Amino acid sequence: MEFRMIAMAALGSLAALAAAPAAHGAEICTAIADAATGKVLMQRGDCQRQVTPASTFKIPISLMGYDAGFLKDEHTPELPFRQGYVDWRPSWRSASDPAKWMSESVVWYSQQVTQALGKVQFAAYTRRFEYGNADVSGDAGHDGLTASWLESSLRISPLGQLSFLGKVVNRQLGVSAHAYEMTERLMRFGQSPEGWRINGKTGAGSGYGWYVGWATKGERKYLFARLMQRDKSMPQEVSSGPLARDGFIADFPALVNAIEVDQAIQPLLEKNAIPGMAVALSVNGKHYFYNYGVASKDTGQAVSNATLFELGSLSKPFTATLATYAQAQGKLAMTDPVSRHVPYLRGSVFDRVSLIHLGTHTVGDFPMQVPAEIKSYEQLMDYYKNWQPAHAPGTHRTYSNLGIGLLSIATARSLGVPYADAVERTLFPALGMEHSYIRVPAAQMAQYAQGYNSKGAPVRVNPDVLAEEAYGVKSNTRDMIRFVDANMGLLPLDAKLARAVADTHAGYFTLGAMTQDLIWEQYAGQAGLEQLLASTAEKTVWQANPVGAVAPPSAPQADAWLHKTGATGGFAAYALFNPARKVGIVMLSNRGLPGSERVSAAYEVLSRVAPGAAPAAAAP
Repeated sequence: MEFRMIAMAALGSLAALAAAPAAHGAEICTAIADAATGKVLMQRGDCQRQVTPASTFKIPISLMGYDAGFLKDEHTPELPFRQGYVDWRPSWRSASDPAKWMSESVVWYSQQVTQALGKVQFAAYTRRFEYGNADVSGDAGHDGLTASWLESSLRISPLGQLSFLGKVVNRQLGVSAHAYEMTERLMRFGQSPEGWRINGKTGAGSGYGWYVGWATKGERKYLFARLMQRDKSMPQEVSSGPLARDGFIADFPALVNAIEVDQAIQPLLEKNAIPGMAVALSVNGKHYFYNYGVASKDTGQAVSNATLFELGSLSKPFTATLATYAQAQGKLAMTDPVSRHVPYLRGSVFDRVSLIHLGTHTVGDFPMQVPAEIKSYEQLMDYYKNWQPAHAPGTHRTYSNLGIGLLSIATARSLGVPYADAVERTLFPALGMEHSYIRVPAAQMAQYAQGYNSKGAPVRVNPDVLAEEAYGVKSNTRDMIRFVDANMGLLPLDAKLARAVADTHAGYFTLGAMTQDLIWEQYAGQAGLEQLLASTAEKTVWQANPVGAVAPPSAPQADAWLHKTGATGGFAAYALFNPARKVGIVMLSNRGLPGSERVSAAYEVLSRVAPGAAPAAAAP
């Protein structure tokens, strides 16, 4: 699967499409490479077309001028403007220094530098730099020494620009350290889109617009080149170079996020033979969607951010939210005994088990799944009524569908409607989740991905007892990243619903570094991957573990990592977010994969796209 196709799909739902033509111009090529290795990570369009470098050639001229000693610093030498110099722009008709030369693309200043070098040295530098076709001979209308880069003999492609820039940032051109340092300083761009420091240079000529350079954030550095072609609607006084720059700067965060996500997700897909996956990010309130593979191997339908996936146990936070929403409406209290809302269970252990115990997996020692012999809800109620725990409520955590299923039943009865109706007709609309379902309607079946089991056979969730209540939601990344935003306090919600969402983040029990909220598993903001992975350990998932009660329950923590995995026989899901850092991720796939790999991949994605906000390195 080629990355550029993934990137295009990923960016398709953004408000400003990265693939869209720039204003008054058509994109010819956008290419991005890893600065350390030179590996091209993304190329879109005709990236081998050689055209005039125009003012992007000021980068090599700067290196030449500082290395040869003609240029000294940012303001030396200052050269006077003289009659006869190129003066296409009024601002060029005055003295210029290196800073003004680079920022305003003063052509005559470039010509003074190259003439100071002389033909022999100028040509030698160009050949040594292996810059484009390295032809500075000029032509019948252009002197090579003063105009070969201006719509004349010198040509370079976007990929050629990346090759040259890689030698610049890795200092492989054989010029002085001062030459590299001053050139980098002159190329500094004043804006830092999403924390990226940009060094770049525009260029315009023969109807083309360039923007080339590199971007740095922390330890990461990428080379980039964008080439566009102006169209007839562009006013002549508007330069295509700044348009290429402004378009690229606007697109860059999404483009680089696509690269970062792909580097983390692609190996996961290949290792586990995943037919399709949808990934959504929320970073400072902005959404990014990345779609891989197919929703069905039979039809070949591509995954999109509208594709419905089974969430498995990632459905459980909706039960918790519905319960706290019912509490906010005065229909129940989470401290209520279960039997208050399920009268059939009066006189059983559920007189002493609270709704909080159901929502925190601390009922006792329920089995993970509904016993196979239970085929009806009547049989299930009898099972509950006669069940006796091996541990007192609130002393041990045992992950189970039976507990959350009973919370769903109790909550629905407090509301007086069936559970599926309460979720689909009340909770989802209140959250603005327009395409999430427990029972997928016929009109939406075309969006419902086909799941595949470990042998690659097509499967979907069975309508077993508690399937709807414990693991029945089907949703897409568009709705799920909205749910993540709701949990980070980024959506304008009804006051009662906002309180309900926040209430699911209260901490009730501790198990190692994990705090058990209502379904959400919480870790401190400084937690690292090692701590997050503890939730997926076999002991944590399958065994009863002693817990410590948090008394009183801890208030929702802003700087905390909350996450939840989910899976059915043919699907896998994961969500991770931090409200204070305003970063979250949702991953949905149509084949199972280990929870630890989901957590690790999500951690890697957030570490790449939001390093300042991502979980810290694991504590010693």
